[in-house]
Amino acid sequence: MCLDADVAPLADYLAGGKDYIDLVIDQSPFGKMQIISGTQEYDIRANWKLLVENSVDDYHLISTHSTWLNYMRNSGVNVTPPKGELLPTRGFGRDLGNGHLTTDNPNYRGRPVAKWISVYGEDAKADIDAMRNELVARLGSARAARVADTNRNLAIFPNLVINDGSSVTVRHFYPVAPDRMHVTAWALGPVEETEAQRARRLHAFLTFYGPGGFATPDDVEALELVQQGLANWSEDRWSEMSRGMGKEGEQLNSDEHHLRIFWRRWNEMMGARA
Repeated sequence: MCLDADVAPLADYLAGGKDYIDLVIDQSPFGKMQIISGTQEYDIRANWKLLVENSVDDYHLISTHSTWLNYMRNSGVNVTPPKGELLPTRGFGRDLGNGHLTTDNPNYRGRPVAKWISVYGEDAKADIDAMRNELVARLGSARAARVADTNRNLAIFPNLVINDGSSVTVRHFYPVAPDRMHVTAWALGPVEETEAQRARRLHAFLTFYGPGGFATPDDVEALELVQQGLANWSEDRWSEMSRGMGKEGEQLNSDEHHLRIFWRRWNEMMGARA
């Protein structure tokens, strides 16, 4: 909803974000995704903009989520990014226009849509292979590889995030106070999923993104500690975000180019005159 009678059409506002939303929708054979019943709601004692940074910052994965990486390794998952003819060899951070941004990475963590890993169990292999065959038949090999073999954390400016990784989560958050935010998150999946497919999706969703999963509690604690640090600043009023600055060519997902996209748009809007 927007109360501005002169608001730009949604498609124009989304700009390059449309292509990444399409990659989510393409997971459904009939192009129909649904919010799965059940809602996560929680508060974080930190400024809401820190969750934008966290949601699309791939640099923190190895240190902050080392427990999850160890769980994957111990479950027999190869956590080395794959290489293939249809896959990028590195992850990137991309400017999508209007303050929107995304990471775009080769997948090693498995995906309920057509990317089997040992965590899913041997009995899931045939089903996931059939899903992969459907993707290829419907979309072609290259597009199927984009849908199944890459991960994307998409931030729609200012406060909507679609993380399309181990599963798909839609995350919305807003400030309650300068140092507190309220977060609402939902799992997203194709309407045609079978009971077994939906169970795999929800297991993957809860294992990583859930409030008691491997990732979310780590992120919440990290953001609250950052907020405490910011509150204790005295003379230094700047947060440095220069990794990758001045680099020629595409910016890696471990650079901070895409995070600067958000802050530049925020700064532009805060400085705008009515």
